[in-house]
Amino acid sequence: MGTYRLHRGWREPNGLVTDHATSGQTITAPSAYDAVTVALADGDFLITDDTNLAWLTDDQGAMVWSLRLDDEDVVPRA
Repeated sequence: MGTYRLHRGWREPNGLVTDHATSGQTITAPSAYDAVTVALADGDFLITDDTNLAWLTDDQGAMVWSLRLDDEDVVPRA
């Protein structure tokens, strides 16, 4: 079993992450895939007006998953 932490923040257009918050919940799961499933179920933490980025870290602090919310269209212009 692994231990994971869910984080959220605001990603500026230049990529800088501000207003970082960490969920008080520790996710214990057999894999990062299973931890992501648990993280996505925590909509109250993930979906707020001041959030457009969420990510999951393992017990070593390494990012194992990220989700950019509310990004503008990034399709290259013709």
